[in-house]
Amino acid sequence: MIRLVGHLALVVVMLAFATPARADSGATAGADGGIVEVISPGGIRAWLRQDSSIPLLAINFRFSGGGSIIAAEKAGTAVLAARMLSEGAGEWDGEQFRQALADNAIGLGFQAGRDTFSGSLTTLTANRDLAVQLLQATLTTPRMADTALRQQKSRLITSRRRSETRPNSIAFRNWFQTAYGDHPYSRSINGTPETVASVELPDITGFLAKVLTRNGLVIGVAGDIDPAALGELLDRAFGELPDHAPPADLATAPTPAGGLNVIPHPSQQSVVVFGHAGIAREDPDWYAAVVITQILGGSTFTSRLGAEVREKRGLAYGIGANLSPYRAGSILLGRTATRNDAVAETLQIIGEEWQRMADQGPTAAELDEAKTYLMGSFPLSLDSTGAIASVLVQMQVYGLGQDYWTTRAAYYQAVDLATAQRVARRILQPQSLLQVVVGMPEKLTQATPAKITQ
Repeated sequence: MIRLVGHLALVVVMLAFATPARADSGATAGADGGIVEVISPGGIRAWLRQDSSIPLLAINFRFSGGGSIIAAEKAGTAVLAARMLSEGAGEWDGEQFRQALADNAIGLGFQAGRDTFSGSLTTLTANRDLAVQLLQATLTTPRMADTALRQQKSRLITSRRRSETRPNSIAFRNWFQTAYGDHPYSRSINGTPETVASVELPDITGFLAKVLTRNGLVIGVAGDIDPAALGELLDRAFGELPDHAPPADLATAPTPAGGLNVIPHPSQQSVVVFGHAGIAREDPDWYAAVVITQILGGSTFTSRLGAEVREKRGLAYGIGANLSPYRAGSILLGRTATRNDAVAETLQIIGEEWQRMADQGPTAAELDEAKTYLMGSFPLSLDSTGAIASVLVQMQVYGLGQDYWTTRAAYYQAVDLATAQRVARRILQPQSLLQVVVGMPEKLTQATPAKITQ
């Protein structure tokens, strides 16, 4: 994420807070009285969690359409667009823009993802008007200078070339390329040195013209502002955006097929990336799937993979797996690194534990421990106003409803042992595991279904 002041991590977890928002005109109170939906005079909607105990405001927003809508030969355009939005806007040139942010402790940044283009704004209450003015200028009159673009392209190309020598980056790129073939998900949103070099200003302005629209815009706001003031702020910040249709959704991604890719790379250890298709966030079995993933690979120190690979055998320092609900196809993806002479054993353990969980599901003790962790760790994750604003965006994107703040724990509590066993059988597909190894692994014999990729 391109940040000019400290980065506030995006999270997808929620808990209830003590200070309720006040529902003034133009706002509809949430089920727990703590979230309100604000509709501006111009019709722009946002969810607000008001807390005036600290003079700080955070706004997170998301547009549909990210790096995956870019043509293959122009890959990297969306990332460059996010970077170019820090290069001045309106009356401020690049240096003046950055100085205004720094002098007033304003954080403003944009991020290109596979499916979305998003941004965030954080400001002290005293500097709110200036912060909104800077945001509005960035969205509607960004400065797009050739000199700035050349600098940003050079930085991205340098970063991309460095990643081509890093085993971790190589492994993830190869996994996505193998899993998705010709689908846009197979491409890195950062592009290649060649595609980034080909990007010109019309490519960037064309991308922004497609995605920066009020239609489909999702906004979450947290902190020191009341609904009436927020309504006026929304119109100032976003009211001048066009209201055309957002980019169409991508075609459904293909289901990754199982196999093993071995990519020779000179190093003393090998990186292993492994995974297969996951489960959609909207699926009724989502919560059970999260629990199963937590037990199998959610933590190096408490998961089955962590116990077998690290604790019992000392084969790796860390190992984990997580669900990623991309819009066109969810995945369950994991990663570890181990000595070259231990790769074959590590792959065997991963496959065996995957199969054992699919066949037997978790134990009652594992289930209780995972549910307790998933419910109890969330308050620790929401450690900033920006994190709360991000949660409000996630809640809207996935249609969770304002009462999710109070009902969330019940979804995990409802995952009983029979449900967990059924969902483990459904989502875990040992035969479909796609494993990518980057390094100089030993003991991978011809009996191993290996595909050697140069």
